[in-house]
Amino acid sequence: MTSSVPEPTAPLPVSVIVPTFNRARLLAQALESLVAQSRPAAEILVVDDGSDDDTAAVVARFAPTVTYVRQDNSGKAVALNLGLSRITQDAVWIFDDDDIAAPDALERLYAPLAADPELDFTYGLCDKFEGEWPAPLTPPNTSYASVDRAALYVRLMEDFFIWQGAMLVRRRCYAAVGPFDVRLTRSQDYEMNLRLARRFRGQGLAFVAFHQRHHAGVRGPRAASVQASGVEAAWRKFNQIIFRELHASHGLMEFHVEGDPAADPARQRLTAVLQRACIMARKALWDLAAADMDEAARLSARLGVEQLNEQEIAALRRVFQAGARSTFGDPREAAAFFAPLKRFSSRALAAQVAGNLLLPVSHRLRKLLTEKAVAGEAGQVWLLLSHLLRPSHLAEYRRARARPLFMYRVTPLDGEQASLA
Repeated sequence: MTSSVPEPTAPLPVSVIVPTFNRARLLAQALESLVAQSRPAAEILVVDDGSDDDTAAVVARFAPTVTYVRQDNSGKAVALNLGLSRITQDAVWIFDDDDIAAPDALERLYAPLAADPELDFTYGLCDKFEGEWPAPLTPPNTSYASVDRAALYVRLMEDFFIWQGAMLVRRRCYAAVGPFDVRLTRSQDYEMNLRLARRFRGQGLAFVAFHQRHHAGVRGPRAASVQASGVEAAWRKFNQIIFRELHASHGLMEFHVEGDPAADPARQRLTAVLQRACIMARKALWDLAAADMDEAARLSARLGVEQLNEQEIAALRRVFQAGARSTFGDPREAAAFFAPLKRFSSRALAAQVAGNLLLPVSHRLRKLLTEKAVAGEAGQVWLLLSHLLRPSHLAEYRRARARPLFMYRVTPLDGEQASLA
């Protein structure tokens, strides 16, 4: 492939796809931010998912710069697949109908792709605002970058940090991984980005590409609409669908980030099992997480392992971070997840596992004492402490606190140190 850098005043060879449903007023602001880019896109396509407001009239105000296509109300994934089938340019920017693009977002996202024909996608950061635009903005989200594709993919399995509104992808990559999963009325962007990151090389950019609007509007198609108050539960439900299938479909060693190539393959398998257990725990798939913890305990005993490695420590420390969806539905789930601690190869290793799991719990406890608690948070903290608060575990917890939290082979994109917040 040869690089083709457009003239400074020419539109960039980018197709923007904006799926929309009954958000005409917000859509107008999103489109204004897209057509006002410092380097415009060659193509902007709005896919109307069967709106019954004045969406068509709003889009008509932006013609001929913006093209309009309509489908029967079928959901965002179907709308995105229709958009992908209609576009003509080499790179794709998917943008939500209620967000605001930074003025130079497209120019900055495209520049690395123009410079490196082998680069597959770029991504930046986003911040958030409430209600009407313009409005005060939150600090940017923490995203991550790595030259190690496997490390970035493992981190993305742990946590969703690449937003489509901040992401520019070569069209050939979408063609290679296949269409959006139409079963998913939420988290279809996460599932797609996992497929992309599993196969292709991306570059993170430390700038805010768009401003994400938070509002009380309804999400999803008519047949599966979700109120704003129910979005968190919907994300959890669909993430669990995605990761239950991912657990079954991925080879175990896809959860291992290569360290020493001369390391014992059985020891690498232990790392991969522990990493997978931590990912499944973050999604509250406790049956899978408990089974993997049990396998890790058996492997450690067979190998006589006495010390966790860096990937294992990093993964364990993130299981119960604030913001993770690692909540127990009932005490039995907690008991099953923590039971394998007794079966690790030594008490010392079990204490290391428990101490690193315990590390973010003190932060959550402090928040309970100083802030209005999230519903059920006190019960979650009590479950964690009841299983992890042991003298030997506390000694390892103190050692873990003395060692700064680190991100194994990935770097925070916002320039700040990763924290337990």
